Amino acid sequence: MSFSESALADYLHQVSFVTAIVCEQDGQSAVYQNEWSVVTLSIPSSGCQVNAATNEGGAADYESKKRKLTNGVSSQDNIKPMSLEDELESSLDAIDHRGPDSHGTWISPNGDAGLGSCRLEINGLGPGGQQPFSNDDGTIHAVVNGELYDHQRIRDDMIKRSGYKFKGGSDSEIVMALYEYYGVSFLSQLRGEYALCLYDAKKQLLLAARDRSGIKPLFWTIHDGRLLLASEAKALLPFGWRPEWDVRSIADKGWLTEERTIFKGLRKIRPGCYLTCLSFDHIADGQYWDHDYPEKVSVAANFATKHVQETRTEEEMIEGVRSRMLDAVRVRLQADVPVGIHLSGGIDSAVIAGMAKHLLDKGEVKLGSTGSHHLRCLGIAFDSASGFDESVIAQNTADFLGVDFRKTHMDEAVLAANFEEAVWFDEQPHFDLGFVGKHALSKLTRDSGIKTIISGQGSDEIFGGYDAYLQDYLREPDHAWSNNDLSESKRLQKLQESEIETVEGFATWTGHDGTSKPSSLSGPIPAFAYTLTFPHLPLSPWASRAYSALSPQETLIDNIPIRTRTLMAQKWHPLHSAQYLWNKTALPNLLLTNLSDRTEMSHSIEGRVPFLDHPLMEYVNNLPPSMKIRYDPGTDTLTEKWVLRQAARPFVTEELYTRKKHPYSAPNLWPVGGPMHRLMGGLVTREKVEGLGFVDWGLVEGLVERAFRTQDQVALRSVFGVAQWVVLGQRFGIPKAEPAGGC
Repeated sequence: MSFSESALADYLHQVSFVTAIVCEQDGQSAVYQNEWSVVTLSIPSSGCQVNAATNEGGAADYESKKRKLTNGVSSQDNIKPMSLEDELESSLDAIDHRGPDSHGTWISPNGDAGLGSCRLEINGLGPGGQQPFSNDDGTIHAVVNGELYDHQRIRDDMIKRSGYKFKGGSDSEIVMALYEYYGVSFLSQLRGEYALCLYDAKKQLLLAARDRSGIKPLFWTIHDGRLLLASEAKALLPFGWRPEWDVRSIADKGWLTEERTIFKGLRKIRPGCYLTCLSFDHIADGQYWDHDYPEKVSVAANFATKHVQETRTEEEMIEGVRSRMLDAVRVRLQADVPVGIHLSGGIDSAVIAGMAKHLLDKGEVKLGSTGSHHLRCLGIAFDSASGFDESVIAQNTADFLGVDFRKTHMDEAVLAANFEEAVWFDEQPHFDLGFVGKHALSKLTRDSGIKTIISGQGSDEIFGGYDAYLQDYLREPDHAWSNNDLSESKRLQKLQESEIETVEGFATWTGHDGTSKPSSLSGPIPAFAYTLTFPHLPLSPWASRAYSALSPQETLIDNIPIRTRTLMAQKWHPLHSAQYLWNKTALPNLLLTNLSDRTEMSHSIEGRVPFLDHPLMEYVNNLPPSMKIRYDPGTDTLTEKWVLRQAARPFVTEELYTRKKHPYSAPNLWPVGGPMHRLMGGLVTREKVEGLGFVDWGLVEGLVERAFRTQDQVALRSVFGVAQWVVLGQRFGIPKAEPAGGC
């Protein structure tokens, strides 16, 4: 398929996963940039050029960044245009925190192709791991961000199959060998957290891809006839890109539920997806992996339907989870640098620490570069009176395992001092102050000499750990599990109780009704979808007129492929449908961004997430709903993450085995006149709020004083949300949003 510039631009706005290429007939150039590298392609016959800039991870300190970018805005106005190489270097400088160990670039002899990378050295230390990678005849070039596991096995296999000659010990180099052998389908061979960009000069093929869960970010936009791609928006600034607010995406939560961002025209490549561009006039997007779940009914030859029943025993399924978790932890303990674990008061991080200690004690794995059995855990401590501190429970776990535990105390002054910097690195708002705590925790990790951290992210998503999932579990009987103690009458009773609790809980936490309503799924919207209404943003009059009719829940549903909607409506249990939606939206677009990659990379820390190891995810996805959420007739309660608790039991304390889920968060109630009150008062002012253009000062005026003096949690969360928009606007130098014609 071939596109003119205008047709292609329309196409890019419609297709979910396009990495974007613009082919111009007048000889102008297009740029394709990615976070970990830079690719430049020029085809004389079409006059097309593509550049891509990417980064492999890492974080220089913030003062260094400010010297290169003034308030995040490139300070090169009124200066003669930079060369492509200078643009790429400046772009890499802007995200140097993601890879401060070294920078590398490659540009073809005639200037029609180029790559760039800033590197965080984790495996294959030394020159052999320097990126961009190139094959022996110089026709294939690649950059990879993140970590690829089982690389030694793949190396041995590729040497045996194809005789590929590896140049170093980097895990990322396997991309070159796999692509030469399998072509684009090599993506299905990868295991880990990654984003990558590859250029095949012989085929004039550009390929960009992102890992299955969206752990590593990858953004793209078209600016001034150039395609730009990057790990973070700030990396686009040296190319002349200037961000503008995408008010519709902000209003309908498109930035949280799909490929849009808070910036107009800036898009995400979605998890498990890839883009190919062939000779710059044929682009295609594809999906190489997606979540799937068992069908609840089967159809016989006579078209009769019957419920599909699970044939495995409980013990088989528990052991299946345990063995896959142990393997996911084992491969993530391996590195050429020190490895640690982020430990909280929950079972997720505790079982990872317990399994790591078990593997080390058995001698099945070495701990990072030290090769010792000395496991180090790190965590956050909030003020004990806040009700959010879990450090005592984390210390109990560390004592039980006999491992070191070091914590950073996050009081009001520390949270206030780190607030603006954390927002700048996240590049989007978060619903509470938890992201600030994670930002500071990453600094503790770096100061402790640890470059790689393992966390418990993703467990609630695959095992059904959130309270909102209870309502979805109870919507239908689980016919797959014949040993279910939940009678039909009890299920209906519990469903009614859960719906009431959901309404009350959401009303208390967000100020909005959480009642389930009909949707285009031919059934209720999953309960968690009502969190999308928060934090409430008081839109300006013009924005309200233009977008108030838009529903974040409808945005969520409309974003689902039609085939998947059919599966959700007819084939999958409602719990699995809810898990699918969460895994495709809030997990990659919020939690893995604000509480994982951005906060870790802000201090040059590589994060690893065993629960999102795809062999484990695929296994857990295919368990019956009642293995994830289990009714106990003895206590008349529902237990979330039941199968995980059984698999984890040998490795955790009894306290955590029985403890109910408590989502990670940070205190939101702070006294009048304190550091947080003073910070919010300085950020949420008339001038700054009106400078956004899409927020109504009339509805915000007095909110700071009212929130702090009444200790209203909903109001305080709204204040923190508006303050984050203000910080982003200031740091990026974003112009005031103005109404489009007719608004």
